Amino acid sequence: MPTDQVAKKTKRLSEGDIRALYGEGAVLSRKGRFTLVHLDKPSPAVVRQRRRKFDPAKLFCADCPLCRLLNESGVVVFDESVFGGEV
Repeated sequence: MPTDQVAKKTKRLSEGDIRALYGEGAVLSRKGRFTLVHLDKPSPAVVRQRRRKFDPAKLFCADCPLCRLLNESGVVVFDESVFGGEV
């Protein structure tokens, strides 16, 4: 089955489901059929920049099973926070 048909059959997670998975403090934004989950508490300017630059065609590899699964889920997580002061 072509990927676009699978994506259409995949149930989109509700905001409640996403918050249950990632926490009430997660910042959510949308671009097309994707929900962008920002766990690092970014500024509104950073959220806008991430939305503007987000391109699923560049992010997901066509021949990668993990990329295919993530693409079908419609949820992309951003977290650039650093824990413990080390990268």
